[in-house]
Amino acid sequence: MSIINLGGLSVSESAYRRARKLVENKLEGRKSANDVLASLRQMMPGWNISTSSSNWGEGFRNIEIDNATLNRMANDPEAMVRYKALILDLEDVVPALEEWAQYNKGQSLEFGFMLEANGTLRALGIVRTLLGGELRTLFDLPNDRPTWETLITQKLEALQQGRTEDADGSQSWMG
Repeated sequence: MSIINLGGLSVSESAYRRARKLVENKLEGRKSANDVLASLRQMMPGWNISTSSSNWGEGFRNIEIDNATLNRMANDPEAMVRYKALILDLEDVVPALEEWAQYNKGQSLEFGFMLEANGTLRALGIVRTLLGGELRTLFDLPNDRPTWETLITQKLEALQQGRTEDADGSQSWMG
């Protein structure tokens, strides 16, 4: 997989090319953050894209995008390309999440991504057990795009084992 660095964000070359094409096809510009949100929902069918994690659905295809980021995308075509490419790359992470859920049938998994105002991409995983227990982990996804799947799997394994501190020092907690 070829990686492109876009102002501190690493994205796959294929996601970058798709995002660039999408933005160039609609160069008339966006009017508002709501227009950007609508275009992202159209670009990612099957994903729950909102401005609040309280609107997330079950499963692994949830994205919360900060309003400041949506406004930046509405006003800056290069920001639009950068963040659309980043969002397109999230599709590559879903098979690792599906595999984890398949292997851990006694637990349900809700997983989502948060694109923060500063452009940081975070992930939130919530594992629920059959006995009603809940464990959560919240962590930043590094700019090193190829490590995402491994990092997510490690975080979920730590939750599955009931560990509340990961090797990198990040904390998980009981819900």
